Amino acid sequence: MMKRIYEQYAPDEQVEIIFTKRGEEEWQPALVVRREPPGIWVRTADGREWFMTNTYRIRPIEKR
Repeated sequence: MMKRIYEQYAPDEQVEIIFTKRGEEEWQPALVVRREPPGIWVRTADGREWFMTNTYRIRPIEKR
């Protein structure tokens, strides 16, 4: 069985979330702030917080 999003990502974990801007998809770094089932809250570099409920728009941060 697939883990729920709040079971996959822990607070203080670095992730990337995707936004569509002018028709282009763009991954941006974010930080998991807290778990709040059924999802998690993440904070982007500009300080905004987003509530994520599925794994379609979030991924572990790429190590470069």
